[in-house]
Amino acid sequence: MALSEKWYTNCYRRNLVDMHIEDWNKEFLSKFSPEDYLDNLRRAHIQATMIYLQSHAGHCYFPTKVGHMHSALNGREDMIKRLIDLCRADGIKVVGYYSLIYNTYEEDRHPEWRIITGSDGSSARQRGGRYGHCCPNNPEYRDFIVAQIREIADYFTLDGMFYDMTFWPGICRCTHCMEIYKKSGLNGLPDENWNDPDWRKLVDLRIKAMGEFAKFVTDATRRIMPRVSVEHNYANGVAGDTFENGATELINEQCDYTGGDLYGDLYNHSFTAKYYYGVTKNQPFEYMTCRCDRTLNAHTVTKTEEYLSTEVMLTAAHHGASFIIDAIDPAGTLDKRVYDRIGKVFERQLPYEKYFSGDMIQDAAVYYSTAGRYNSRKLGYTSKTCSINAVRALIERHVPVGVLSNASTAKASAYRAVIAPGIAGISDTNRSDLVGYVENGGLLYISGVEDMELLRVLLGARFSGYTEETAVYLAPTEAGQKFFGEFNPDYPLPTEISLPKLETDGCETLAVMKLPYTKQHERRFASIHSDPPGILTDIPALVTKCFGKGRVIWSAAPIENDGRISHKKLFVSLILGYMGEPVLQTDAPRQIELVSFRRSNDLLIGAIDLLCTDELIPVRSFSISIVSPKPVKVIRLGGKDRPDAETAFSYKDGKTIFATDELVMFDMYRIEL
Repeated sequence: MALSEKWYTNCYRRNLVDMHIEDWNKEFLSKFSPEDYLDNLRRAHIQATMIYLQSHAGHCYFPTKVGHMHSALNGREDMIKRLIDLCRADGIKVVGYYSLIYNTYEEDRHPEWRIITGSDGSSARQRGGRYGHCCPNNPEYRDFIVAQIREIADYFTLDGMFYDMTFWPGICRCTHCMEIYKKSGLNGLPDENWNDPDWRKLVDLRIKAMGEFAKFVTDATRRIMPRVSVEHNYANGVAGDTFENGATELINEQCDYTGGDLYGDLYNHSFTAKYYYGVTKNQPFEYMTCRCDRTLNAHTVTKTEEYLSTEVMLTAAHHGASFIIDAIDPAGTLDKRVYDRIGKVFERQLPYEKYFSGDMIQDAAVYYSTAGRYNSRKLGYTSKTCSINAVRALIERHVPVGVLSNASTAKASAYRAVIAPGIAGISDTNRSDLVGYVENGGLLYISGVEDMELLRVLLGARFSGYTEETAVYLAPTEAGQKFFGEFNPDYPLPTEISLPKLETDGCETLAVMKLPYTKQHERRFASIHSDPPGILTDIPALVTKCFGKGRVIWSAAPIENDGRISHKKLFVSLILGYMGEPVLQTDAPRQIELVSFRRSNDLLIGAIDLLCTDELIPVRSFSISIVSPKPVKVIRLGGKDRPDAETAFSYKDGKTIFATDELVMFDMYRIEL
């Protein structure tokens, strides 16, 4: 059997029960019952479960010679093996959980394995932290991991392995890491400065080391357990920043499918679903969400059925697999009420699962660089925040949008527009791909000056510094006025940061900078509460240029990152003004996201209310117009109460137009071709 026959392909309801439980108290896990555990999975309609084989605490849930078995298993060593066997006999796929790097027991037992983050030679745990960290560059720790994988392979029958915490919890100063730094030409650790080549070298070393470690673990797993799937937790591809955790697509390359646990709002959730959809090797991607309200820090507070359903159906709209995380009580029990609730949540999804196929319809793509999650000026935004907010702005205007990654810039030609907001940290290959995309007819939006080489090639740009003023206005020119709505040279669009000044060749200026009467550090002022615009300059703030067969738009300000309606309108107007109308149009409220898929014989449109509350307030009927490759046969409205209901429509000039029913949380519309 090859790789468990890709068990994950049609598995959309998944679960994990956290078991990071210590073993100093005899009560801990004393009431654990494999039968009760399985009963709860059945209640929740789970198709695949992830089961702990070991935890951050470092205790193993199986007999181990190289590690430490949790004391609760003394006399019942096969407790977890029995659970796994019961699940698989019941048709539930089983993924084994293993914590990398985070291993408190082994840090305590092996001081030489510690990640040393203190300048005094101490680890985070030595300074009072709860978690122990073992350095992935330590060869003895690596040998230990391989030995544990062998023990797991010998003892369990599994469908997959999941490796958690594949990221750096801090800058390691252990002897092995320091030797790596030294061999690369670093004499000591540089301070954070993104304009310092040594700092960038350190960042690059950490990224490559973590990617190599992920490959080491995946290769060992494939060698020892060739029939199982492999997944590393890729939450940190979105969470944190480039330097903080060193997690980039190098981690994802070692996964059979992409997944991770994240805790943002529904717009962050949507961004991640699009990113995971784009980077996963195999569909469906996996979005992990906590069943607890906010985080597992207080695991007695469960999200309402309605809110948890909205999260699950948002993942379903992207044809992803929802993975709901619970945490076991220290005694080893689970709350059956939680699993009854999860079961009701998944019952909403069940009628739609047969439609989870096809290709997502995406007019525009936001280019998100995991290696560029920084701001060299230490301002309050990065390419990550700009990317997330650009996606949100496009969602709110119902522009079909996806996410382009470092690993997929060669596929940019699939999009009518590519947005590269606050772009930073890209490779020569990425840069070349973007230049080629524009040359061949693409529309590229760029903000900021973190990558001057790209701006030099595309705009002939020369950087001359930043404005001293931190209140800078964008005053539209005659050519740019059509994008600015109510803003004009007398009443320009405000920003609250100093902006970069560029000299460009052959560009059309859409807006120039208008400065306040005084600089912010001056004692004198024009208005005591504000810094109103007073000095019109000829410094470009927003320009466009034809390049090859395509076009570039550059903004000095990250307008896509600004949450004000005025700024979002300007950003989207620029994109639509040069891209043209999107393939899908609607008069739905901006809180409604429409995610569409094209299949061989139909089009699927999922509608999700991203402001859905626990009151489940209905949204009025709205119309949808979508470009159809050929005349349609019928349109069916989804929902478990009317899965085959037909609705009236019109078809004209290659567009299908129809009205929805009243929307409550989620619905799916199927256009049969």
